[in-house]
Amino acid sequence: MPTTRIPTARDWMTPVRLTLTPDLDIVEAIERLIDREVTAAMVVDEHDKLLGILTDKDCLRVLSHAIYENQEHPATVKDFMSPATIIEPEMDFFRVVEQFLRCHFPTLPVVKDGVLMGRISRKDVLQGIQRFLTTKAEELRKMLQQPDGAGRPSSIEEMQKAAAEHDPEALARRFTQNR
Repeated sequence: MPTTRIPTARDWMTPVRLTLTPDLDIVEAIERLIDREVTAAMVVDEHDKLLGILTDKDCLRVLSHAIYENQEHPATVKDFMSPATIIEPEMDFFRVVEQFLRCHFPTLPVVKDGVLMGRISRKDVLQGIQRFLTTKAEELRKMLQQPDGAGRPSSIEEMQKAAAEHDPEALARRFTQNR
């Protein structure tokens, strides 16, 4: 029986739409977020090493900073950026989802050896999950339509594997097919 490969971050990451440098003026950074219509930007050094992430939520602190802080130097991205939750390219979607559930970021950087490779958003993950579940459902449908019980498990190990992969109704149909 074919088994669907679990998607990885590499499969669904997209190019980074905007990067910022840590010394960029925060007002300019906000303008870039607005112009590019993004909710977050990766902060990198001159070698594309990830330093952090600046989100629209981080930028909300600029108002209180402007009102309550009397600074002599202009505020920069590094004054407001957050440490980034990092996704590795080979992380499977289950681990990527766990990372999203642990943080508030709408998009996460995909990083290999400290270098920014791409990004993955919640929407990318949802599309990956949708495709994965559709593929699994199609595999199950094909297996259940096999004639003469060809897809029926013939050993305890096969039954255990099938039980781990399918819902109870599909299992019942599979085990009782053509009886």
